[in-house]
Formats: sequence, C-alpha cells, structure tokens
Amino acid sequence: MASNGIVDVRPKFEKIYLELKAQILADPAFDYTVDARQWVDKMLDYTVPGGKLNRGLSVIDSYRLLKAGEEISEDEVFLGCVLGWCIEWLQAYFLILDDIMDGSHTRRGQPCWFRLPKVLEQNF
Repeated sequence: MASNGIVDVRPKFEKIYLELKAQILADPAFDYTVDARQWVDKMLDYTVPGGKLNRGLSVIDSYRLLKAGEEISEDEVFLGCVLGWCIEWLQAYFLILDDIMDGSHTRRGQPCWFRLPKVLEQNF
C-alpha cells in the first residue's frame, strides 16, 4: 500500500497485460497460424510493456480522482487497466513508427523492433 492509503496498482496492471495478450492470441477472429501467433506474442512483449507505463497507470489514478475519494471496485480497476493498456499499446505503435521514420537503432536500451534480424528477414 502506498503511503497515502492507495494500493499500488502496478502489479495488477502488469498482470492484466498478460490476460489481455492471452485473449488476443486466443481470439478466433484472428486466424493465426502457429508462426503468426508466436510472432505477435513476441512482438507484443518486446514493444509494449518495457517502458515506465506512466500513461496507462495514470488512467487508474485519474479515475480514482474522478471518484472523489470513493473506493473503486475491482471491476473498475480492471476496466481502468484495460483502458490503460489500450493507451500503452497505442504509444508502443507510435514509438515503432517514430523509430522507423527516424532510422533509430535502439529503444529502451535494446535494438528497435524493426532492426531485429527476424523482422528484417520479413522484408519489413
């Protein structure tokens, strides 16, 4: 628990990422081949959760402020985390595009996604 009496939501936020990723990978709307499913799994883990997560975590903090001191339910925390991850995924997309446009070599101390040999082999 944080010093102000608010539970630290980051561990729950990170756990919900895994749940959302599993749902995406298992969604029958996407007709993944085994290779495609592995590719998306690796791409998500490589590009999305590596940052500070401030944007996504701020969604839950903002919701708490909007509730004006009322306790938020587990369902509300979950939905806030889902929305937070939507923002984090959008930001990851923007960073990938930025890296490509700028010709960057690294992001967060590792090679940019589009610079990985397996990605380059796909005629990216």
